[in-house]
Amino acid sequence: MSVCPKEAMFTLEYDFPHSPAVVWDYITKPEYRAIMNVIGKSDGCISQGTTYQCAHGNNQYLNTMLDWSPTEQYTVQFSSMLPKVIWLWTIKLSPTGEGSRATMTFGRPNGPAIYLILDKLGWRLFRKRMARNSFLASFQRFEATLKQELGQSAPESRASVEIAPDQVRDAVAESLRG
Repeated sequence: MSVCPKEAMFTLEYDFPHSPAVVWDYITKPEYRAIMNVIGKSDGCISQGTTYQCAHGNNQYLNTMLDWSPTEQYTVQFSSMLPKVIWLWTIKLSPTGEGSRATMTFGRPNGPAIYLILDKLGWRLFRKRMARNSFLASFQRFEATLKQELGQSAPESRASVEIAPDQVRDAVAESLRG
């Protein structure tokens, strides 16, 4: 399950100078999600079905992980400020020639009609710009944290390792003897 870009309220893309696997490792750690989500906070492991709360001032919003495809994408259902109104958003990571691209896609709200009208009106008036700027700043802070943690600004270079079939066979045989 993911938010289809054609049906989205808005989409934001951000390029990182790191592979999707490295960005995924950081983006899914609770201490780094708090940085990326600006004001979100979660504890423990994140996976499909995980529920956590984001605190926005005095308000707390329930978030549920609906889709979990490690190193590729995840989709979250989150509650709106209006009762019984929910949104979906998807973050998808894809490789680029120099690292990876994070695409954050926000779906349209679902819920009672009157609340949807109010939510859409508020979205048109000010929240779309505010959300886009907020998440862009969040991605920038997240990238700065990655650079500081990893100590580099260019894509990581990992030498490929070749393992001969006889090494695998010997290791399996050894593990079965033990």
